[in-house]
Amino acid sequence: MLRHSAILLSSAARVSKSSLSPLFRNSSRLQASSSSSSTSSLQAMRSLHASAWSPFAVPVEQQELHKDLPTIQIAKDSASVTISPLKGSKYYRLEQPTTTLNPIWLRDNCPCPLCIHPSTRQKLHASSQVPLDISVSSVQVYPEGLELTWSKGLDDVGDWEEPAKSRPGHKSLYSWDMILGSYGGTPSEHRQQTRMNHDPILWDKKRMQDKVLWLDYEEYMTTPEGLYKGLKQLQEYGLFFLRGVPTEDDQVATVAERIGHLRHTFYGRTWDVKSVPNAKNIAYTNLNLGLHMDLLYMEAPPGLQLLHSLENSVPGGTSIFMDSFKAVELLKQEYPEDFEILTTTPTTFHYRNGDHHLHYNRPTIALDRMNDTLTVNYAPPFQGPVELPSEQTKAFYRALKRFAGYIERPDLQFRHTMRPGECMVFANRRVLHARTAFDPSKGNRHLKGCYVDLDMFKDKFRTTMQAKADGEF
Repeated sequence: MLRHSAILLSSAARVSKSSLSPLFRNSSRLQASSSSSSTSSLQAMRSLHASAWSPFAVPVEQQELHKDLPTIQIAKDSASVTISPLKGSKYYRLEQPTTTLNPIWLRDNCPCPLCIHPSTRQKLHASSQVPLDISVSSVQVYPEGLELTWSKGLDDVGDWEEPAKSRPGHKSLYSWDMILGSYGGTPSEHRQQTRMNHDPILWDKKRMQDKVLWLDYEEYMTTPEGLYKGLKQLQEYGLFFLRGVPTEDDQVATVAERIGHLRHTFYGRTWDVKSVPNAKNIAYTNLNLGLHMDLLYMEAPPGLQLLHSLENSVPGGTSIFMDSFKAVELLKQEYPEDFEILTTTPTTFHYRNGDHHLHYNRPTIALDRMNDTLTVNYAPPFQGPVELPSEQTKAFYRALKRFAGYIERPDLQFRHTMRPGECMVFANRRVLHARTAFDPSKGNRHLKGCYVDLDMFKDKFRTTMQAKADGEF
């Protein structure tokens, strides 16, 4: 299966305190400890950070008291630090028996308050200040983690508030969670744990019929559990629905702001979807509107879209949804050459009407391996003339036709006719949406919509998942 992350993340069942990024967690929660007991441990480290910084409780001399502690090996050229937990100990990870880290990386990511500001949580030096020939001058192993003392200070670039950092002897304290968990594996494994990224659940008509989530408006708006359910469904399936939303004009904004700030565009903070004369957008007609995504002609299309039904008494106007990631998977399996074409060939999207002229080129299938993400860019109503050499044109159209063939398959589409008081929330960069034609002479159809940026969703998702894992609700 293609590895991809629609919007993000890891299921709540796999999220724990140890899977959150220790780089940020530990330096904010470590506190100075005056205890002489070698058994004082992560409870102290996870408490609020005190203004002072001191080593872990008591060093373990020759590992007499804690014989299961990991062993540390420093390469002769100081090019690596290798950590080897004993098999069967609490530090041992079957999927990664040993962890090898670069000293430059370790010094750069020291989590102490001199290196990470305790209140802003921001880094207090630049990566370029770490000497390339820095080495470890001493090692101390504790039940809570690893202490390294450095042979050199950071390069002084002037105007330092902490000149001590330019001198040798700085001590860095790393919890085992940090160096054995989040940062010891591959970059993708690290992102899975610290950002809660994971592969979304691909769906077709049958699966969505079985898994579709309907949430009560009050539960979603007033309980952390309700918000958690909606966010988790968005991450995994890219779509959920609300019932019982008051049919008031600005309620869609209230629903959206439960997740994050609204994205303001030239359509406004919110916008009306209904048939109007001389429409500037095909959505504002009664015509059939095929499967598409919104605002692909902008540099950063919104991550979420919400549509709230205020009125619907017309025949027709059924909403259609389709998981574009499912279409990508099928195309890659059955036509890998066409998959490659759509990941490398730019498609033109534009909006030129009235006082607006927007234009952006992006591939139909966009893979971001640095962030383990997949996005799809598909919006036929807003597609402009592709800017391709003549000899490449036919192959692109063939690939796009095959991709569209999956998108239009009825067995991959989920349909629902929105009723007043219902609101759909979906991932605009994953879930394609459409609407069948309707007859405005036989009733009224009025939806209110708005957008939320993807970063707002990611932010709320991660903090909500962690609160759930920490037992806060």
